[in-house]
This record gives sequence, C-alpha cells and structure tokens, in this order.
Amino acid sequence: MKLLAVDTSTSSCSVAVLEDERLLAEVIYTAGNTHSRHLLSIINQILDICSFKFLDINGICFTQGPGTFTGLRIGISMVKGLAAATRVPVVGVSSLAALIFPLSLVERPAVAVIDARRGEVYHGRYRFAHGKVEAVTPESVDTPEAVTALLPHDALLVGSGALLYRKVFESRGAGIRFANQTQHVIRASSVGMLALPRFRGRNTDSIHTLTPTYIRKSDAQIQMSATC
Repeated sequence: MKLLAVDTSTSSCSVAVLEDERLLAEVIYTAGNTHSRHLLSIINQILDICSFKFLDINGICFTQGPGTFTGLRIGISMVKGLAAATRVPVVGVSSLAALIFPLSLVERPAVAVIDARRGEVYHGRYRFAHGKVEAVTPESVDTPEAVTALLPHDALLVGSGALLYRKVFESRGAGIRFANQTQHVIRASSVGMLALPRFRGRNTDSIHTLTPTYIRKSDAQIQMSATC
C-alpha cells in the first residue's frame, strides 16, 4: 500500500510517502510561511522524487488536529480535494499522537504539548503498548500551569508548547525531561504509520464529513458568541 501523509497542524509542515511500513521520502518544512503557499509544491516534489503519480497513491492520511486553525483548514481542504480527484480513501489522525509516535521506545510517561496560543497549550499523555500509541488522558487545552500540576514526576515532554513553556514545566521537579531538539516537530511519516492499520482494516473516513479537531473555539467563534 502506497500512502501519502500530510501534516499542517502547527507552524511546521511535513509530507511523506510510505509503501507499507517503509518510508520512501519525507520533507519537513519549518520556515513558518503559510502552508497554502508551499504544500501542493511539496506534495508534487515528493511524488516526483518517488517517481509516483497521484494515481499511484492508495490512501491519503493527515493530521486532523488539534493545532492551528488555519493550518488544519488548509490541510483538510487539500486532502479533500486530492481524495475527490483520485477517489482514494482517507484517514485522519491526532496531531498529538503523531507528535508522540517517534518516542515509542521511551519507558517514561510521554506527554505531547502543542502551543495553542493565548497562553494555552494542547496536550495529551500517552503510553506505548504492543507497538501502538494509546492515550492515557483525553486531548485537552489548558494553561501551562494547569498542565504542570497534572504531570507525572518523571514525564518526558515533546512539542512546540513544551519548548515555549519549558521553565514552567521544569518547575514540576528535577525528574521532568524534554525530547531531543529535533523531535519537537510532527513528522508526516509518523502520521502514515499511525494511519496504516486503519487503512488495512478499511476503517477510513468519509471526505464528506471530515472536520478539524479544534478542541476549543476559534477567536471568531468566541467574538460571535460574545455579541449574541
């Protein structure tokens, strides 16, 4: 099975092509420009590197959220368009789970933390069992201080929120650790690996009902509620 995997849920952007569990190519872009300016060109580039055409792809997977509202909308719109054109199945996965996936050999409690702006972070704690990523806590949005109070004393943190609020999290105690500097971005290859079992089980998503997982309301929704 040939998969195209896409992540646009944070300020970084990543695209990968996998053939079953084998990673064929991957691009991670962290310059911070709007994803709409380069996502399609990266997809075309990586397919060209693999000598694939869109019609060679058997499935498309992507990060469904949480993350930046604009990034999620861009990613889902692109996936819907490609899937409609090629009629291939799609699978959405959690951006927090994708962030934590490369740490699957770590024995500590692993916590994914993404900057949610407005002084908050998206977060979730995970464990690894039988090669699978399992959520220990619901994906939530809270202040860094609130998250710190919930952390296990030996937690390993990863993600943009972990970097941004490192001093706050370190106040939990000397046992708190942080992932390697290169691991704080979401890799599209992790998205593909998480989605692969669902493709094999034919547990895919409908492009007609796909929506981002925002967790909290956008600024526009908050303002609208305040005026009603």
